[in-house]
Amino acid sequence: MTEEDEAFNEIERRSKAKKDAVESSVNAKEALTKLLTDGYDQGVKDALESATQAIKELRTWVGLTADEQSFVFDQVKQIVNSKPFWVRFADAVETKLKEKNT
Repeated sequence: MTEEDEAFNEIERRSKAKKDAVESSVNAKEALTKLLTDGYDQGVKDALESATQAIKELRTWVGLTADEQSFVFDQVKQIVNSKPFWVRFADAVETKLKEKNT
């Protein structure tokens, strides 16, 4: 395989990874929309799962265990009345992932 072929394959691989990440982000958006329309508990779990998947596809990342996802979910439920939901949800996910990756 020539250097040109290898470079092309690398570009193609990165493009596919970015496409997959965009699709995962769309899935996360759909899950968050579902949260508002279908049910709080299942919506949070679906949104967290989609967000975690999107992060995994962007780079190697240490994801959350089921127990950690439950912890984040419980934290979000405890602070329902302070900030807009989207901010609380993002803060809870970011905090837990930062703990795991620092």
